[in-house]
Amino acid sequence: MKGIPPKSYFSNARRRQNLKGLRGFTIVELLIVVVVIAILAAITIVAYNGITANARESALKADLNTTAKKAGLVQAETGSYPASKPSGLPDTIQYSQTNGGQGFCATAAKDGKAFHITQSGSIQEGACSGHTTGGGGGGGNEIAAGSPIQDVTSAQCQALPEFTGSNTSAIRTVTDNRGGTTQTYEVAKLADNNCWMLTNLKLGSTTSTVTLTPADSNVASNFTLPQLTTGGAIEYDLPRTYGPVPGDTGSGATNYGYLYNFPAATAGESRTSLPGGSGNAPYSICPAGWKLPTGRVGGDFSQLDIAFGGNGNQQTGTLAHLATGWYYGGAFKGVFSGWWYSSLSYQGSFGRWWSSSAFHALDAETALSTEVYTGGVSPSADNSGANRFTGLGVRCLLN
Repeated sequence: MKGIPPKSYFSNARRRQNLKGLRGFTIVELLIVVVVIAILAAITIVAYNGITANARESALKADLNTTAKKAGLVQAETGSYPASKPSGLPDTIQYSQTNGGQGFCATAAKDGKAFHITQSGSIQEGACSGHTTGGGGGGGNEIAAGSPIQDVTSAQCQALPEFTGSNTSAIRTVTDNRGGTTQTYEVAKLADNNCWMLTNLKLGSTTSTVTLTPADSNVASNFTLPQLTTGGAIEYDLPRTYGPVPGDTGSGATNYGYLYNFPAATAGESRTSLPGGSGNAPYSICPAGWKLPTGRVGGDFSQLDIAFGGNGNQQTGTLAHLATGWYYGGAFKGVFSGWWYSSLSYQGSFGRWWSSSAFHALDAETALSTEVYTGGVSPSADNSGANRFTGLGVRCLLN
């Protein structure tokens, strides 16, 4: 009908009337909502972090309990706790033998949080004396100062810069607790991309024998290293260890270490078990995870010589520049520790180190060694052998 508004008019008018009663949120109300959401988020994050921290602590404590059980098994079998960390444990574990083998202290550490356990079986917060809060072997790809040499991994080695002889920041200092005496060794990655000990092995006792186990040494079963001596009869097949070496003050260029005959260096090999020409000894007195370098052209000593600029074979005084990397001032830090032949002698004149390699079949009484002398180096070629009874130094290479 004329003059009557359409139905939609009344609907829109009613909608406009209804909207007059509505209003939006104020700034204060919005701020309150934001604050409440932030508080709830913070509570959630704190709760999550607490759960994560508790899980991490539980894992560290579980690792400590496992460590204590493994150490206890060794003690039950041998009468003393192991000298180094039992095998199969994570990098977060650091381990030290205490009280001459009658005790131990193990630390589980990660992200700055540390717990420790002793032979008493009680887990306490904090690290053992001498341990760090960063984990065994340094944790991750770093080697912590003073960590056990047995804990060094290939990944940690590869993460190191190459040591060239002058950049001492590339050297890492580790410890070896075998035999109840803590020895400190320098290790570094050299030009061949392998990690070497830069310090001669100093394993042995002047008062007793030393028992090496598969948990702490590169041996298949328990091996007894004889007591140190400075003399005695020539012995091709029975282990002999010699020292202390005259002039060895235990530091610097006179750090000669101890000298070992071939059966000692190779953890008991004889001319019968490893005759000339039979290859390389599978075990040694090196720490667990490390080995005695191989000899012959193409072996570990030979490859290091090539990396230093040599040709991997015997060098003479006319090629002295090729030996630079081997000298004490070079990357290998070779020391002139001499030898034992019928007595300790030639200290300060040359240094020789055993390889794991038996000599050629024509001479069953010799084995390969590497010699550094004034003006040259013989990097364990086929003509740089030594009588198996001779006492020479030992340098170990990371497996």
